[in-house]
Amino acid sequence: MTHTVHHRPGSNELRLRARREAAGFLRSLPVPADPAAALRACTQAMSQASTPAEVHALTELAAGGEEAGLIALRNLLRAAGTRCREQGELQLATRYERTGDLLDIADRALFQLGVDLLTTAYDTEPDTSEPSLISVGHDEGAST
Repeated sequence: MTHTVHHRPGSNELRLRARREAAGFLRSLPVPADPAAALRACTQAMSQASTPAEVHALTELAAGGEEAGLIALRNLLRAAGTRCREQGELQLATRYERTGDLLDIADRALFQLGVDLLTTAYDTEPDTSEPSLISVGHDEGAST
């Protein structure tokens, strides 16, 4: 009796195989060759940030909002879930959707982190962006 040994490819082999198979498809799409370039640029710029506002602006640019990296990735995972669901792969669809949900949680956590950073910075610093119009000791127009 002969036993047939089935070779199960490892994760690296599977990913390499998929990359080769999808190469022509990807070349025909209008996607950047390096979709993470903007995120890396924000990461590199972070070392130059000298104020909480600059740290927040870079984080918001990279991760916040519907057009930024984090939510765009969430939307990609939701689309992958939809595609798996259409192909009858319900368990994989659910896993993609749940992973997308984790990015929603991360987005909310980053939003709150930004608010906390700015609250800390602006609670301890006076606002120098606008001149103060606070009346001191008397009403405007009253005689002194």
